[in-house]
Amino acid sequence: MRREIPLFLTILFGCIMVIGYFVPHAFITEIRGELESWTVIVAAAAVVLGVANVARIHGKKIARNEPDSFFSYPLIFGLVLMILLGMLPAGLWTAMGAPAGGISEGSPFDFLFNNAYVPMQSTMFALLAFYIASAAFRAFRIRKLEAALLAITAVIVMIGRVPIGAAISEWIPVTQEWIMNVPNLAAKRAILIGAALGAIATSLKIILGIERSALGGD
Repeated sequence: MRREIPLFLTILFGCIMVIGYFVPHAFITEIRGELESWTVIVAAAAVVLGVANVARIHGKKIARNEPDSFFSYPLIFGLVLMILLGMLPAGLWTAMGAPAGGISEGSPFDFLFNNAYVPMQSTMFALLAFYIASAAFRAFRIRKLEAALLAITAVIVMIGRVPIGAAISEWIPVTQEWIMNVPNLAAKRAILIGAALGAIATSLKIILGIERSALGGD
């Protein structure tokens, strides 16, 4: 029963969600709305479990004094600090002279998010740019006709995105826009359609009980 009950609930609720898109009955719509609200609650609980799991893993690293446990200290400190700043009453911060409290704009939580998390995120993406450039250099080695077309297209797009492209020729930005709006968009839509069909197939397998990996099945 430990596997059968979750499987039954998955099939039942999955069918209700699918039927709700095609049967505009008030009863079905109401049930579907309740299930969507439950989904938000379950997702919030999953976030709490994820935070607890991160704290548990890094707490074990600190307790065992593992070689990379030095990085666990700022992670645990930042995790606890942001939780406390977000949960403490807004009136406490205003009494201490802060313009706002909680997670509202101008609060200590908002200050740390904008002045610590956002710059670190920007730094991470800036470092990734060098890896992307290295990967692009390896991919653009012209050995076949397809590689040559990829390299030429990439050069036109990159030059057309910066002011030097218009300075060289007015046709470069126009060509860049055409590449992004016609062949690139067509390929992007084809990929999205394929991904959507794959998601539908996977969802049907889960709803029908064929895919049981989440329940510990084969």
